[in-house]
Amino acid sequence: MAKQINYSQISGLMHRQIIPRPKIILVSSILVLLAVAGIFLSQKAAVHTAKNVPGWSWVLGGVTITIDAGHGGVDPGAVGVNKTLEKDVNLQVSKRLQLLFTQAGSKVVMLREQDRDFGTSLSLLQRKREDLAYRIQTAMESQAKIYLSIHANSFSDQRQHGPQVFYHSESEGGKLLAESIQQSLNKVGTKKREAKANQSYFILKNTDMVAVTIEVGFLSNPEEEKKLNESAYQQQLAMAIFEGVGNYLAKEQPVAAAD
Repeated sequence: MAKQINYSQISGLMHRQIIPRPKIILVSSILVLLAVAGIFLSQKAAVHTAKNVPGWSWVLGGVTITIDAGHGGVDPGAVGVNKTLEKDVNLQVSKRLQLLFTQAGSKVVMLREQDRDFGTSLSLLQRKREDLAYRIQTAMESQAKIYLSIHANSFSDQRQHGPQVFYHSESEGGKLLAESIQQSLNKVGTKKREAKANQSYFILKNTDMVAVTIEVGFLSNPEEEKKLNESAYQQQLAMAIFEGVGNYLAKEQPVAAAD
């Protein structure tokens, strides 16, 4: 953000006419130009990660992608050391992903766009089952090519950090997608992880489409919890996931070599 200039102080310094009038105009013009340049640069930095998104339309255009912001409503998911709720981080990152894929021409199916769950039972366990069943049914009905389940991690060892992507061990497509996204995410943080097979995640076990679960970081790590609440870092994560999906699909549709 450009530093705000106190023009009243500048006027006060010029009151004794130490600077001749032509120089006053020149200095004032320079100050205004510097302020405008600062604003421009801050705006440029804000949109830098998204300006090339339309360039992915050749591979992402028309592709249906389901984005599942994990937990929600009565289910907060993991709770960070400073009380950050996983469900909120999941939704914020998912909405950023939604915008990126939409800009690239994809059809995006958001399983939730607000803080809610999809169960009705009084029993929390049964309600969770209903919630997961609804998400899977909706995703299957959408006939999406890719299913992205967005979550945040937690662990007893607070030193653990970094995003990690999981796939079902029997899904070759899931493995390739997970590895592509993981490769992109490894460029965001300092921790380099590997995509990992998992047979216990309910979503991964019960979907026919190419599906991955993305743990965007550890809420149990105080420093990473803080970053996961920052808009700029959320955008970095979303862009990395987006590019990982694009790279995965690009390998399915290689560009023909020019003659």
